[in-house]
Amino acid sequence: MSKTEQQMRAMYLSGTVSIPPRFPDLAEISFSRNDSREGPVFVTATQRLSPKLVIKRSFFAPDVTSLFIPNDTNQVDLEQGTWLEGEVLAEKAYDLLEKGTVTGIIYVREFAQSILEMEAGLTAAESAQYYPPLPDDRSVDHYCMHPEGVSAGCR
Repeated sequence: MSKTEQQMRAMYLSGTVSIPPRFPDLAEISFSRNDSREGPVFVTATQRLSPKLVIKRSFFAPDVTSLFIPNDTNQVDLEQGTWLEGEVLAEKAYDLLEKGTVTGIIYVREFAQSILEMEAGLTAAESAQYYPPLPDDRSVDHYCMHPEGVSAGCR
């Protein structure tokens, strides 16, 4: 029994998160390799949230299950645009590899590894007070109930 396009899309989207995470936000989607013609392909979603803040999220290409490119970037409607999944998405990735970007939304497997890069314009005082999560922070070390723990495995 064959599946309809809507059924296939539902399967591709199950177990994914949208990047950017808030609808109808869009990102510039690019495809690249890491200094090697044979290395893995990365998909990077770049969001300029303000003149002072840019967020880039990169994923391994096989973890990106769908790409939505809206017809109108000013009025995003998931029924009005192009959905790329499976082999069609892979072909688009190779067509755009190191060449350009598309504006859209990617859907990534929930368990996918990622690199988050942030560029923020801060004052010196803000910069001095800002720090990424450190190994002893409860936000990172939330499985360890002992303050001396430094990793999720605890010592």
